[in-house]
Amino acid sequence: MVRLKIRPILVFLLSTLLSSNIFLEEKFFASNSSIEVIPVKNIIYDENEIFLIVRFNLDKDWHTYWINPGDSGDPASFNWELPKGFSISDPIWPTPELIPYPPLTTFGYTDELKLLFRLSLPEKLDEINKFSLISKWLVCAEVCIPQEGKVSFTLFKGSATNLSIQNLLTDDIKSTIPKEIKQKIKFKVESDVLILNLSNLNSQIQDAYFFPYSKNIIDYSINQKLDKDIDETNLYVNLLKENKISDLSGGVLKTDVGAFEVELDTSFTNIQQTSNLEFISLSTAILFSLIGGLLLNLMPCVFPVISLKILNFVNHSDNKTQTSLHGLAFSSGSILMFVLIGLSVVLLKGLGMDIGWGYQLQSPLVVSLLIFLFIFLAGFFLLNVNFLNSLLNIGSAGISSPSYTNSFGTGFLAVIVATPCTAPFMGSALGFAILQPGFSSFLIFLSLGIGFALPYILLSIFPGMLSLLPKPGAWMEIFKQFMAFPMILTALWLVWVLSSQIDSFQLVLVLLGISLIVFFYWLNQIKVSSKAGLQLRNFIYVTVLISLFFTLPIDNSSLEEKRNDFSDQELTKRLAEGPVFLNFTADWCITCKVNERVALKTKETLEFFDDKNIFYLEADWTNKNELIAKKLASFGRSSIPLYVYYPDKNSVPIILPEILTESIIRDYLN
Repeated sequence: MVRLKIRPILVFLLSTLLSSNIFLEEKFFASNSSIEVIPVKNIIYDENEIFLIVRFNLDKDWHTYWINPGDSGDPASFNWELPKGFSISDPIWPTPELIPYPPLTTFGYTDELKLLFRLSLPEKLDEINKFSLISKWLVCAEVCIPQEGKVSFTLFKGSATNLSIQNLLTDDIKSTIPKEIKQKIKFKVESDVLILNLSNLNSQIQDAYFFPYSKNIIDYSINQKLDKDIDETNLYVNLLKENKISDLSGGVLKTDVGAFEVELDTSFTNIQQTSNLEFISLSTAILFSLIGGLLLNLMPCVFPVISLKILNFVNHSDNKTQTSLHGLAFSSGSILMFVLIGLSVVLLKGLGMDIGWGYQLQSPLVVSLLIFLFIFLAGFFLLNVNFLNSLLNIGSAGISSPSYTNSFGTGFLAVIVATPCTAPFMGSALGFAILQPGFSSFLIFLSLGIGFALPYILLSIFPGMLSLLPKPGAWMEIFKQFMAFPMILTALWLVWVLSSQIDSFQLVLVLLGISLIVFFYWLNQIKVSSKAGLQLRNFIYVTVLISLFFTLPIDNSSLEEKRNDFSDQELTKRLAEGPVFLNFTADWCITCKVNERVALKTKETLEFFDDKNIFYLEADWTNKNELIAKKLASFGRSSIPLYVYYPDKNSVPIILPEILTESIIRDYLN
C-alpha cells in the first residue's frame, strides 16, 4: 500500500521537472570553498547563445584571484566538456578587489566569485544536453590551498524564441562587470610612471585604481595617485623598472563612480621620459647637491678635519703655488670619494638591493670603524703623534712637501668622516639620483662632491683669498687641539648608535678596542732611548693595531628587526582608525634627531597630535630593513629624514619638509 502511494508521487515530480524545463546540476564541495554552474535561464532556447554563471562560494575572509593575481597567486582555470556543436567563451570577470597581504599586494575576490560564460548553441538542439566542468582554483587566507573539482549538469531544450539575452542577466551580476567604453584612454610614461589621462571618462571621478590585465608591469606596492585640476584628471601608476610597457594593452579602472574596462591608446604619445620635466628635475637635483655638499663643511663630523686643512692654508700662505696644488689635490680626493660612494650605491641598487644614502651606517662594522677613526683623529689633534701625522697630512705636517698624495688622501678622509652628517635637504636630490639612470646619478653625486670641495677649489684657484684668513700664530695649535673634542663627542654618539645594532658582548669588544687606541697613545708618550725598547714598543704598536680587528662586530642579522615595529599592516590598521603621521628616522641620522628634539617630540606637538587624533608611527631605519627601504622608494626617496602625513586611508599622503619646526607641522597638518 505504501509503494502504491510513493510511485505516483515520484512520477509526478519527474514529470514536473521535465515539463518545467528545470536543469539538473551537481555542486562540488571543497575545503573552504565550493563551485557550481548556474544557467541564467533554466531553458535552452532556439537562439545563438545563452549565459552560464560559474559561482565560487568561499568561507568567510577567504579569497581567490583575478585574471591578473598581482604579486602572488593564480586565477582559476576551466576545462569544459561540451556536447557536440556547443562552444563556450572565456570567462567574463567581475571587477576585482585590492587585497593587501604586506609586503604583497594581490587582486581578487573575497567570500564569493561569480563568472559569466557565453555558451554558443548548435543549429540543432537535442532534448537533453549534458555538460561538465573541471576547474582548478586557489583559496587563500593566511595560507593558500589549491582546489580542484568537477561539476556536471544537464540542460533541457525549450520552445520560446526571440528573447533578449541581455535581459537574462540579473541585476547583481551586471553591477559587478566593468562597463565597456568605446573611447581609448590616452597615456604617457615619465620617469617610470604611467600617467593615465581620465579627463574624458567622467568628470566626477574622485578616486581611482587601475588593474592591468598584464602581469609584472606596474609596481603594486606603491599607491596610485589621482591628480585633479580644472582641465585634467590624471592617474599616476608606478611602473617596475624593468617593465614591458609594450605588453600593456588595457585593464580595469575601478573608480568611485563605477568600474570601466579600458583600452590604452597606443597611438598617443607614450615615449619614455619628458625632456623638459626631466631637465628641470635634474637641474634642481644638481643645484641641491651643490648646496648640500657645501653645507657639509659645517657639519660637526667634518668641521674638525676641514678646519685643520684651512689652518694648513694659513700656515703656508707664503707659498701660493704649492698651496694651490695641495688644495686641488685635496679637492680631487674628496670629489672622487663622493663619486665612488655614489656609484657603489647605484651599482648595489642595480643588483636588486634596496639601499639608500646612509646605508653604510646600518652596518655595525662600518660604524665601529668610524668610531675607531674618530678616536684616532682626536688623539692626533691633541697629542701630535708623529707616527701617523705625516701620513694623514694634518696638523703642522708638510704642505710644503713636494708630494701631493697626502692631501689627496686627506680629501678621502674628510668624505669618510662626513658620512654620519648628511646635509638636511639633500634627501630629495639623492633620492632622485638613485632612482635615475646611471649618467644622471653620476652628475648628481659629482655635483655633491664639487659642492663639498668648492671652498678649497676657490682658495686654490685664487690664492690671494688666503689674505682674508687670520694670520698664523700660537692660536692655531690651541684651535687644533680644541677640535679634538667634537671628534670625541662624535665617537661617543656613534657608540650610542652602535648599541642599537649589536648585542652587549660585541659592544664590550668595541669599547675594548677604544681602550686599545687610548693605550696606543699612552705608549707613544713614553720616551724610549734604547734600541731594544724601541723594538719592543714597535712590536706592541703592531700587536695593538692587529688586536683592533678582533674587537670589530661581525654580524647584526639577529638584531636587524629589533626596533622595527613599522609594517604595512600596522599602517593600514592605524589608517582605519584615523590620520597617521609617519616618521622615517634612524639613530645615525643627525637631522632626524634634531627635528625630533626641537619640533616633533615636544610637548606642544604631541598635544597637537592628541587633539587632532593623529597617530604617530615611526619607521626606524637604524638597522637594515627592506620593507622601510621599499617604502622610502615608493615616495621617490633613498635617504632620511622623511615625514609623511596620511589624512585618511583614501587621501594622497602629504610629504613635509626635511627641516621641521612646530609651526611647519601645524601648517601641514591643519
